[in-house]
Amino acid sequence: MAQPMPPQYPGPGYYPRQPMEDMLTRRNLFAVNGLGLLALWIAGLIGAFSGDLTALNLARFLAISGGIIGAAGSVAGATQSKQTTDLQNVGLFVWAGLLLAFTATLLLFLGPPA
Repeated sequence: MAQPMPPQYPGPGYYPRQPMEDMLTRRNLFAVNGLGLLALWIAGLIGAFSGDLTALNLARFLAISGGIIGAAGSVAGATQSKQTTDLQNVGLFVWAGLLLAFTATLLLFLGPPA
């Protein structure tokens, strides 16, 4: 004989889904910007103190990825976060532009790829 099926659990699934806006807190935006700045800083140190082509290519990679991560995090926070005010959104857009400008300046400092 077949066993009867147990009743279904009426509550939510194992993990309730969080919308992306709830994950864009000020602390997370600060962490993403800090990660981007850290990558840019390491790229600048490598570029200033190393003449090795492999190290310079690593510095270029860190500069590009750090600038993109920081700017994308700032733009995502400015456009999607429910917790930021209008003035903070303007500041995040300006910060994203400054990060991209600094990234371009650092790439010029590092020279053309070899």
